[in-house]
Amino acid sequence: MRTLFYNNRFYTALVHLFILGIVFFSCSVLGQVTPKKNLTEQDYHLWSTMEMQAVSAKGDWVSYHFAYESGSDTLAVRNKEATKTHAFAKGYDGKFAKDSWFACMLPEKVLTVVNLKTGLTRQIKGVTQYAFSNDGATLIYLNDSNQLTIGSPAGSAKDEFNGVSGFVLNPAGSSMVYTVTGEESSLHYYSFAGKGDFKKLATDGAATFENIVWQGKGASFAFVKNYKDTLDFRHGKNLYLYRLSENKLYSFDANLLPTIPKTSTIESPIWTHFRISDDGQRVFFYITEGSTGTEKPQVQVWNGNDVWTYPQAQITGRFDKTSKCAVWWPDNGRFLQLTTNEQPKLMLNGDQEYAITHNPMGEKPQFDYLNTTDWYLTNLNTGKQTLFLENLVCDLGEITPSYSGKYVAYRSDKHWWVYEIATGKHINISAGMVPMIYDASYDRAGVKPAYGIAGWTADDASVIIYDEYDLWSINLKDLKTKRLTKGREQQIVFRLSYPLGQIDRLMNFDGFTFALLDLEKGLYLKAFGKFTKQSGYYHWDMTEKALVFEAKNITQLGYTNTTKTLYYTMQDFNVPPTIMALVEAIPFPKLVVNSNPQQENYHWGKSQLISYTNSKNKKLQGALYYPANYDPAKKYPMVVYIYEKLSQHLHTYVNPTLYNTYGINTSNLNSQGYFVLHPDISFEMGDVGISATDCVVSATKAVIAMDLVLPNKIGLHGHSFGGYEADFIATQTDIFATVIAGAGISDLVSHYLLNGRNTGRPEIWRYENDQWRLEKSLYEYTEGYLRNSPVMHAQNIKAPMLTWSGAEDQQVPYYQSIEFYNALRRLGKKHIMLIYPKNDHVLSQFESQKDFTQRYEKWLSTYLKDATAPDWIMKGMQ
Repeated sequence: MRTLFYNNRFYTALVHLFILGIVFFSCSVLGQVTPKKNLTEQDYHLWSTMEMQAVSAKGDWVSYHFAYESGSDTLAVRNKEATKTHAFAKGYDGKFAKDSWFACMLPEKVLTVVNLKTGLTRQIKGVTQYAFSNDGATLIYLNDSNQLTIGSPAGSAKDEFNGVSGFVLNPAGSSMVYTVTGEESSLHYYSFAGKGDFKKLATDGAATFENIVWQGKGASFAFVKNYKDTLDFRHGKNLYLYRLSENKLYSFDANLLPTIPKTSTIESPIWTHFRISDDGQRVFFYITEGSTGTEKPQVQVWNGNDVWTYPQAQITGRFDKTSKCAVWWPDNGRFLQLTTNEQPKLMLNGDQEYAITHNPMGEKPQFDYLNTTDWYLTNLNTGKQTLFLENLVCDLGEITPSYSGKYVAYRSDKHWWVYEIATGKHINISAGMVPMIYDASYDRAGVKPAYGIAGWTADDASVIIYDEYDLWSINLKDLKTKRLTKGREQQIVFRLSYPLGQIDRLMNFDGFTFALLDLEKGLYLKAFGKFTKQSGYYHWDMTEKALVFEAKNITQLGYTNTTKTLYYTMQDFNVPPTIMALVEAIPFPKLVVNSNPQQENYHWGKSQLISYTNSKNKKLQGALYYPANYDPAKKYPMVVYIYEKLSQHLHTYVNPTLYNTYGINTSNLNSQGYFVLHPDISFEMGDVGISATDCVVSATKAVIAMDLVLPNKIGLHGHSFGGYEADFIATQTDIFATVIAGAGISDLVSHYLLNGRNTGRPEIWRYENDQWRLEKSLYEYTEGYLRNSPVMHAQNIKAPMLTWSGAEDQQVPYYQSIEFYNALRRLGKKHIMLIYPKNDHVLSQFESQKDFTQRYEKWLSTYLKDATAPDWIMKGMQ
């Protein structure tokens, strides 16, 4: 990886002015501007959502997907010069073969292959699976007649095989294994190199070969046999490893081990349930014990001393009934079970020589989201187990093995530590850092989270961690620290950027391992201006230099290890998402793809970052969105939408639509003549509702002081936690003409004592250690729970209220809305409640989304625009 583009800000500004000129000024004839139209519901179907999906090897081409409400989605590829485009209606599963070919699936099992140099396209019908080799020279596809074809992307077939049930490429894409099913099943190996090397590896007349998993380096693969006779005692209990260098098949028969129950089976490789060690010497897998036929108990026994409640144990899983991880050494047949009922969760260290196990239940009744627990290290070669950490919070983002296997890193209190496996020493590695490794500004109750680990360097020489702004390198031999970036001086937050489709961590059974980083090759960094709301990407090569960094929402950096062109997506509230290219030797970005060009025909709003202070003199920010076709001579109604902090969405584009999961759509409302305000909220411990009221009222008054809105025509809206805030704020102020609350909690006392429907976990943790910020138990702080409960102050409400909930809500039980409904009904307040059957915490049914969006907007026009109220508002549902 090397530095390719360090863009001149002047050129960047010029090109974006040029882009805006293209997007927003369309002339039918020279000097005659086409009049813009007002947006209506009938126009919403024109909008699409764009996602960049892949970049070709050198970056000559980019693929992207447009999704439409109608379902008429399109997959497309375009070259970096934006001169050639290939579009595929309802295409999916697109893949590049270097920079020469692109293929994707179409409906009805049609594979389309296009030559990117000539534009020639061919289609192959009945395809169920396809892939390209790593060098792009070979196309492999399987059809619904079980014929496997291997040949060039242009169409010439090199080999064809019949009766094939599936194939799996090795990680490098240089060879594959395929299976043949018939009277006698067989397993085959095929290499794409040269003329093609293929051979039969195994046959079996009684079983099929399934669940093939390659070793990471491609030197071997594992699989199981599935016996056709389901009564066969061997069914599902045989595991195999094939080593290519030895041309040898190793077998493991679980039936021969008395410690493995006869009713058990080897589990399918979901997630990482099969894994071959990097040295190819060990195979890790899971064994599931079959059902014993035991009937369900006639009574549930809820013991008050249990660590988990009865429903939590049922939902999360009984550890005495869950799968157990084991390891097998093919060379000597050794077998070792790694997880038990007492230690059911597992990670492997970096070289897979040790297993890290724990029990997330801990030992005491759990009232926090995560319990504290003990952590054990098992030497796989000796079987010796060591207790190396006691009473540490079970946060799998804050305990992780090093990449090469020398350490286990963990966060304890205010520092990062490592446990050195060879010496058994615990070493504080962040003691030399002045900035804190955890988020001191985190204003929820409970432990403040660490900013996290970015990755490791080769041979575990150093670990890269984050502070509030920067990346730090910590040398694990001498503990010297070095700040790699200079974000704090610029108030820019830097974080690692990953290629499309990759995330910041690798699955490691029940935990995570963070990436291996090569600092000498440089890094791509995501950048975000903490207070300016700018965003973009930088390239770091001993120092960071901007590729693109603007007052826009810039996301999805597309690149490969061999790329010569970078792509990114850019949007603003009034600029539809575009794909931009950073082409080597060109000093400014190039517009490659522009979504939603029809927007130029319509009036559109704009966004503005505002600042305000609450009564505690805390400085806060908010995003203010202007009505479309704004007239400064007029004043407008306004909707205030709340949650916690929302100003970071200042530059986010919002497609107009009727299909909204919780009602509000800022672009819809702007087009209907509303200001929309998204204020940030700062909380004080012990007074969650009081704090929300203070900040939201302060933000609203700040906008009123700007002389933009009608002070008596302002509505308040929130959903989930924001629904609670809206309910509570309605009891504390009459500044809002109407209040809408979705899936809100109205009674903190009753909710505190419930078990979550989706987890079985007591909701106590939310109040004492998380979002509700009350810190103390109900019995230590009864007055605080009552003071911040909307239902306790319902008599103060003056504004008409609209509340709604999904009848199948697993997050916030809908009877919290019913409690508030009955309180307001008993008090004679103006209130309409909508309950949507078959919907969860957000509206998931398209019909419900459309219904609520229309009712929501009708409600706003009734109370903020004095429109005639429909019967359902005046009379209720009959």
